[in-house]
Amino acid sequence: MPKTLNRCEALAKIDRDIAEGERHVAEQIALIRWMSAECLDTSLAQRLLFNLEQILQHWHAHRQLILEANPQDQTQDL
Repeated sequence: MPKTLNRCEALAKIDRDIAEGERHVAEQIALIRWMSAECLDTSLAQRLLFNLEQILQHWHAHRQLILEANPQDQTQDL
């Protein structure tokens, strides 16, 4: 049986995921800046940053869908 989360639990989880994703993006930007200052190739690091930013955008969209979901349905399968 799939685990179900109520709306508040789902929002709390996606908010934690978003915060962690934002931290990863910030760390990757700092790493790219350091690599650039050291004249290192940043192409892979920049691709990873792009992917992290895409995931973060999807999480923000997911959060919006949760907010727009029917507030009467408090136990949707996620």
